[in-house]
Amino acid sequence: MVAMIDSVIQQSQIYYTRISKWKNKVDFKIQAGPYVLQMAQSKEQVLQCFKLRYEVFCKEMAGSTKKKGLDYDKYDNFCDHLIILHEPTQKIIGTYRMNFSETSDIFYTESEFEITNWIADQANPFIELGRACIQSEHRRGIVISLLWRGIAEYMKMMGAETLVGCSSVKVTDARSAALVFKYFEMNNALSSEIFNSREKYQMKDLLFWLMVFAKGLSESQIEEAEEKIPSLLKSYIKAGAKVASYPAYDRDFRCIDFVTILKRSEMDQKLVKKFGA
Repeated sequence: MVAMIDSVIQQSQIYYTRISKWKNKVDFKIQAGPYVLQMAQSKEQVLQCFKLRYEVFCKEMAGSTKKKGLDYDKYDNFCDHLIILHEPTQKIIGTYRMNFSETSDIFYTESEFEITNWIADQANPFIELGRACIQSEHRRGIVISLLWRGIAEYMKMMGAETLVGCSSVKVTDARSAALVFKYFEMNNALSSEIFNSREKYQMKDLLFWLMVFAKGLSESQIEEAEEKIPSLLKSYIKAGAKVASYPAYDRDFRCIDFVTILKRSEMDQKLVKKFGA
């Protein structure tokens, strides 16, 4: 046990060094019941985000302990980290990474998808969203609603016109990936421009299953697809977002990802009114 604690402390010190130049760009605070929405203000809070991400992405989703307690990558140094604090326990129970195009020139989405030209063509500032996670016992409507309020507030403060990022679906087989993609197509949720995944993330047999579902889905297949799509991605689409890619298979986290793009001008007006977006 002592050795394990020492290992976690050592890992924290290593990651603290890696984010030594990190600094938050903005600040705001919103209270909703027992939860407080704000931007991470200290490196200690950022490390707590890494710990939560490890618990959700590495242990819960992927069943892996390779990263030894913290989930971090090179993009974190350039990002703001939206957090949801549970006041009774003073624990961070939700987080979202915000990568602003005016202060960063590297984007996680570009590592999985052939989206470089799209990024270069953006005349207005945009925000890349990523690494969204909520502790299991706090996955409820009020928390997802708070995440949206944080996104809207950050967009306003940074003057961003577009949101982009990878949305994950917890499936690993080509049939399910094609099923979900076809569901998006049938529900007018696809963008006019569809990006390909990079070779490393392409799925074997995906084209075969896309052909199988080419004529549409049965009622039972529609229900199956709906069950596979997570609430957060459904909320993006309801807000006016478009899915803009074929699925990319992330072997590390055992899921598929889709590029999702939401333009301020295409946001659902109820959302705009509700969150002041």
